Amino acid sequence: CLSAECRLDSVGDSTGQEQMSLAMEMQEEVDSCNLKDAGPSEVNTTKASHLVKVHKDKLTVTYNGKANHNHDVGAVQSNRAFSHNVVIGYFEMTILNPGERACMAIGLGNNSFNTTRHPGWEPESYGYHGDDGRKFHNSSRGEPYAVKYGVAGDVIGCGINFATRQIFYTKNGKYLGTAFTDPVHSYYPTVGLHSTGEKVRLNFGSDPKVPLEFNVDDMLHEHRHHMLATISQVPISMTDVNALVRSYLEHEGYSDALSSFVNSAALPEQHARTGMGKEDEEKAMSERRRSEIRMMITDGRVAAARSTCEMSFPSLFEKQPLARAELLCQEFLELLISGKSTEAVLFARSVLGALLKTSSAAAAAPVEHGESAAAAGGSSGGG
Repeated sequence: CLSAECRLDSVGDSTGQEQMSLAMEMQEEVDSCNLKDAGPSEVNTTKASHLVKVHKDKLTVTYNGKANHNHDVGAVQSNRAFSHNVVIGYFEMTILNPGERACMAIGLGNNSFNTTRHPGWEPESYGYHGDDGRKFHNSSRGEPYAVKYGVAGDVIGCGINFATRQIFYTKNGKYLGTAFTDPVHSYYPTVGLHSTGEKVRLNFGSDPKVPLEFNVDDMLHEHRHHMLATISQVPISMTDVNALVRSYLEHEGYSDALSSFVNSAALPEQHARTGMGKEDEEKAMSERRRSEIRMMITDGRVAAARSTCEMSFPSLFEKQPLARAELLCQEFLELLISGKSTEAVLFARSVLGALLKTSSAAAAAPVEHGESAAAAGGSSGGG
């Protein structure tokens, strides 16, 4: 987003072809800023325990404490929680040095987590501990779960499946099963270290050069297959199918397709009868407006489409800022296509410049507990 913003000043000095190429790049970057799910990408250094050293990459963590009691754990959390806009949030921890006792833990915690304790010991936190292989949730005793871990090179993963509301763990790429069910929040990836010399490196899946050990895509594929199989077993009548198709065409503003569908399926004309109520009138007007907006965009009259949206649906852009961003980018493209280079430059510097600044600020802002935003990150499958 910032690179696109900086390139706005050079638009006026470019050729028509270069302007078009730049416009496409800028639209892709705006889409990227708005469409990416703001998941975790690095360690939150401002919240890290004073008993650990977070290295320059903000992914590698070393324990510097003495491990004398249960309140000198060195824990860290990610900079952002997993976004609710994904199906699966997942991260991994590679053990670089198990230390004296391999007394480490991986899990999830809320934004008030105490970073001098292991995940799972505190309320609203979940943990899988290496020294005993037990799972913990708001408990210092835990329950049996899986094998111990703590050998240099071990890769331990933790994931949350928002669709099934389950928390699971992996070891060296192998699924260890469901550990917890019905988590309340979208938690922050959390790791705890508690013996001299322990050193780990975290992987949030944000760097394509460092792939995750566990294949999240396979889990997503399996989930979708199961979901489709479940849906296919639900009986649905032709009346329900017709109603669903009709509702979609109405909502999307495909007035001609809707008319053809109603005629071919011999459906009753909902708005053709006399004595139409106020609600029906408003619905019919909304359909016409959406159809008009669609035609305006198709014809290249994007500015008129945006103006009509603002007048007919005043809360749309507030609720869906990405829709406004896409229309503005398309409006810029239409100016270039029509040869209005000077107007395009002015539009880019005044309107798109402000848009990119807003997008950059939103992407850089930390995500509060329980929220999700649109920005970079996380090792998570798209919804």
